[in-house]
Amino acid sequence: MSKLKCKKCGVVFEYTYKPLASLVHLGPNKQVQCPACGKTSWLNTYSSVKDPITWFPEEKQQEQPQLTDEELEKKRIEESKYEKP
Repeated sequence: MSKLKCKKCGVVFEYTYKPLASLVHLGPNKQVQCPACGKTSWLNTYSSVKDPITWFPEEKQQEQPQLTDEELEKKRIEESKYEKP
């Protein structure tokens, strides 16, 4: 994996090689779509930028689990035990 910086929005993201998605290339430069803004740019995929990553994919972010009505009611009752009158 290499870190690339989008020329359009300036976001730094991790790029993983995808054989079918990167058929269009000129040497090390490949046409890559930025995951943040969705625009394509010609980027050198062989070299990596030294900037810290500023965009993380959605699966790495924590998701709130969907609770049923019964679970929500239990949670509300449990939290109400600790409220001050």
